[in-house]
Amino acid sequence: MSELDKKIQTILDDHVKRGVVGLSLAVGRPGKDIALYQSGLADKFKKTPLRGDHLFRIASCTKSFIATGLHLLVEDGKVDLDEPITRWFPKIPKGDKMPVRILLNHRSGLPDFETAMPMISDKVWTGQEVVDFAFKHGVQKEPWHGMEYSNTGYVLSGLIIAHETGKPYSDHLRRRIFTPLGMNDTWVGTDEKFPKAREARGYMHNDDDDKPQWDVSGAGAPVEGVWDSTEWFPLSGANAAGDMVSTPRDVVTFLNALFDGRILGRKQLAEMKDNIKPAQFPGSNTVANGHGVLVMRYGDIDVKGHLGQIPGHTSIMGRDEKTGTTIMLIQNSGAGDFESFYLKGINEPAGKIFHAVRDHG
Repeated sequence: MSELDKKIQTILDDHVKRGVVGLSLAVGRPGKDIALYQSGLADKFKKTPLRGDHLFRIASCTKSFIATGLHLLVEDGKVDLDEPITRWFPKIPKGDKMPVRILLNHRSGLPDFETAMPMISDKVWTGQEVVDFAFKHGVQKEPWHGMEYSNTGYVLSGLIIAHETGKPYSDHLRRRIFTPLGMNDTWVGTDEKFPKAREARGYMHNDDDDKPQWDVSGAGAPVEGVWDSTEWFPLSGANAAGDMVSTPRDVVTFLNALFDGRILGRKQLAEMKDNIKPAQFPGSNTVANGHGVLVMRYGDIDVKGHLGQIPGHTSIMGRDEKTGTTIMLIQNSGAGDFESFYLKGINEPAGKIFHAVRDHG
């Protein structure tokens, strides 16, 4: 084991010692094979150690895939980023003021559904049902009023992909991204079945035992301070905003191909990662965003990628463009509060990993 390997393993082990159940990491460096690291458990109560092939719900990291899929359709000449979304959604209020790109850059003003969506449910959702739910429970604002994180914009993006290809967006992602890149451990949870026996169990923590951070009715009592949330939330409820299941290795494979220009041409890749505006998101190090890309700052290192949060799984993926280092770090611990250690805390090891690789040279 190299000194860098030892340092990275220590970073993961130290974070697990602070209370998260487990961490899984993939690191891609130019000219080297993707390296895998794990610490902690895939199943807290069966004491099953994490392996590199354990699956995780990557949550909003899905957005980078959806944005890439939509940009592929722009390259195909089927979609124009600057045309109004009324071509597909004539009944959406203020749709004539919303070009396609506004669905991807979090400035649409569309009502969101995340905070109102039941966390514990067995309902199977369609994309249109999720959008309708957002309009029923959220508040719409003016387009271009400012950056406000929009899950609804990505659900609509998935519906555009489905309309233009005549098939679910999962088919488009599989044909154009997963299969060509050999991503054999990646699935779109809304439409595709995945091997649940390989999924790392997800756990929800509560920082204050006297005041749960979410509605736990129907969840039962916590065991050893955590709720097993693996079956709580249907992936179709996140839809194109966050329904994918994958491994750290597959996600790094995707990011390497994306940033190296092997999926999109130069113009559309620049639209995604370089056409950025100031942004922020609670519990994160986000300082700017593009299309399906967040810019996260760790000291003097800016990382372009995304974060993901879904009951029981929390993730950060990204590329340090100065060194070409790409990582996917994901833990099977989560919480209901964006400022909780069990969500926000993952930024600390992520930053340390990027700095360790850069310092190693």
